[in-house]
Amino acid sequence: MPFILERKSDYDEAIKVYKSAITVLDEAAKIHKKGNALKIHRKMFERQVQVHRERLAYLEDLKRKGSFDGIILPPTILDAMEEVESEDGKTWSLTQIRKSLNTFCGGNPSQSTKDISTAPAHLQPFLNTDTSQRPFFSLALSPSAPTVTYRITHSSELVNLGMRSYWFFVKDQTNTHVLYALQFVWSNEEPIVDTVLRRAGEFLPGIGATSVRLQKTKGGSFRMITRTIPDMGAITEIPDGEMQRKDWSPRRFEYGGRNFVWKSAAAEGKKEGGMFGSFGFSWETLYETKRVWAKGGSRTGKMEDETVGPRLCWGEKKGGNGADHSIHMVGGLDIYFREHLLAVQLSRLARVSYPPQKDTKGIEVATIGVGWLSIASSLA
Repeated sequence: MPFILERKSDYDEAIKVYKSAITVLDEAAKIHKKGNALKIHRKMFERQVQVHRERLAYLEDLKRKGSFDGIILPPTILDAMEEVESEDGKTWSLTQIRKSLNTFCGGNPSQSTKDISTAPAHLQPFLNTDTSQRPFFSLALSPSAPTVTYRITHSSELVNLGMRSYWFFVKDQTNTHVLYALQFVWSNEEPIVDTVLRRAGEFLPGIGATSVRLQKTKGGSFRMITRTIPDMGAITEIPDGEMQRKDWSPRRFEYGGRNFVWKSAAAEGKKEGGMFGSFGFSWETLYETKRVWAKGGSRTGKMEDETVGPRLCWGEKKGGNGADHSIHMVGGLDIYFREHLLAVQLSRLARVSYPPQKDTKGIEVATIGVGWLSIASSLA
């Protein structure tokens, strides 16, 4: 509620509600500590209290200065949904196309038997099997739109014997205000296969913006499957040659009727890997693809492609203002798409930085589906 009040510019009321929320969450954490509730849930309440305290101090400081001009607001689900629901009949965001395609095709565009001619006019180009007839998204972006920069820091807590809950905090360019956090659990007995990206007001059990399933392939690479609230269908990123190759990238996916590829550090002329976990980690770079074809003579499923437009997302080690990492995105991307990009890139960082010791439960090769926001549900 206080985040929503900030969004409505009702800052005085937001200050009051932050104070009340801090009291309530503090009490909830104490009750969890005395009772039999899982420690991971109590720690989530404590993390949420800390974010509330930071927002409260920020608002009170702006109030003392006599102006809330230029305030930095954390994104909420209402911001994301407002973007999807806002229509001018002329331009359509990637997520608007994604949502409409999911609705028209009944959740599975590739197997839909619906007559394309019955689709809304703005969807018909994206239902054509000839992808060359689809308008390119990246070419419609304004080159003057400012780059969006996120600063990444991390923290963790022991939540059980041999089990830690990790948080990759996503902050604004000044590395001051928490906007998101990717949460995941590492244990001695199980590899990381699930993560959840949470908005600043969602550091609580059963809540999240984007969930990610890391699915190891026969060749040793990883598929990455994301879902959102509300559900608009899964987005699956598939690495080239996944049955024979261990490389995470090139990794391809469709979003909003367009095709994209994550290029590896090697493809960008950078060194990747290393024996010190994230110390040797290099970020992938995202491009929209114009066409993709099999590389002649390749026995491992290598593909070649022609990209179009500028790079859309990229990252770097450090990057300023005391951050561990920085992720950059071109201006003009909608919130849900940005959240997808953050979720998969931070999930890759999580898995590479914290490899498994064991897999005593065999979850790496399990073929069963996972629960919604599985970190919360599997530990409940």
